[in-house]
Amino acid sequence: MSITRHSLCMARLKKKQVKEDKLVTTVEKMSIFLTEHWKKLVIAGIGIVAIVGIIIGVYTYTVSKNDKAVSIINEGTTLFEEAETAMSKDGDKPSTISKYDTAKAKFQEAIQSGGSKNIISKALLYSAICSYKAKKYNEAITDYEKILKKYSKGEYVVLAKDGIAKSYEQIGDEASLRKAIQYYDELSKYPESYLTVSAILSKGRCYEKLGDKDQALSAYKTVVDKFKQKIESAVQTKSKSVVELAKTAISKYQSALGNDSDANFKTLLENARSLEKGKQDQWFSVLLAYDKAILAREEYWQNQSSTASSKKIKEAEKALIEYQNQSADLIKNISTAKRYESSGDWDSALQYYIRALDFDFLPTRNMYEEAQDRIDHINLVNAK
Repeated sequence: MSITRHSLCMARLKKKQVKEDKLVTTVEKMSIFLTEHWKKLVIAGIGIVAIVGIIIGVYTYTVSKNDKAVSIINEGTTLFEEAETAMSKDGDKPSTISKYDTAKAKFQEAIQSGGSKNIISKALLYSAICSYKAKKYNEAITDYEKILKKYSKGEYVVLAKDGIAKSYEQIGDEASLRKAIQYYDELSKYPESYLTVSAILSKGRCYEKLGDKDQALSAYKTVVDKFKQKIESAVQTKSKSVVELAKTAISKYQSALGNDSDANFKTLLENARSLEKGKQDQWFSVLLAYDKAILAREEYWQNQSSTASSKKIKEAEKALIEYQNQSADLIKNISTAKRYESSGDWDSALQYYIRALDFDFLPTRNMYEEAQDRIDHINLVNAK
């Protein structure tokens, strides 16, 4: 046993010695390396410090330029708002125009002072708007075009194209109107927004100024048709949400009272469910079918509710009331609107659609009315 322990101890000592020898060797190598290369290391360290210093300096300079440009833009914005106030109060008098010129000078100063792409493009946009407001349309076009050339992927591209189109439209000669149409046409192909839909209307206006009534009517009709399509889409969306309330009320009464044995109700309910499966793009028709089923069984449910006071009954009553609150006026107004629409009286139909729906879509009601007014005017002139 003693020999074995002695052997183990010797082995451990040898391992420890090997480790110590390796550490000594490593330290010696590092010492030699540092002795031979200390100058290079010092130079490298100085280089790193210099690079870090340059980065910090560039960052500080950039931040300083940006801050200065933003400060100047803020001054220009204040002057622009003063010009807008004067325009709404006094109109485009020389004194008002001079306010826009003063504001534009500030935005030009911001451009000259430098800064990030977003800052400079914003200054260019405001500069262009000032020129447009001052009726200096060629100057406006120049600034808008700089945005398109220098910042073609920036956030102001759509606004710049809209500004160019409006500027050419205001210049008003044939060549300018055709350029305006070109830009309006480009805008109308962007994802839907107020500007893109408005561009279709503006394109029609330019064609009308050129005397091309067919193209003008086509553009105006596009806006009118889009508006009517959005109304129909809103009808179906709203109806679908109310259908869910109807189904909830029916389900809760069935849960409270058991499966209904009334043959007429079962037939009406099956018809509603069949319509829902087959006409999921016609939710108003589905709603009418569910409503017919509910009306056929409403009196029975109320009689049953008067003789019971369970929690399930109360929940069913609450669900039915919620459905009725949502459905009564909706069904009445949309049904009336559709009757007027089918008879060709769109103006009366619109009044009932307005009562039933939230008009939170594009084209707006104002866009539709402007387009329809222009269609009526052109048709009236053609009829003479």
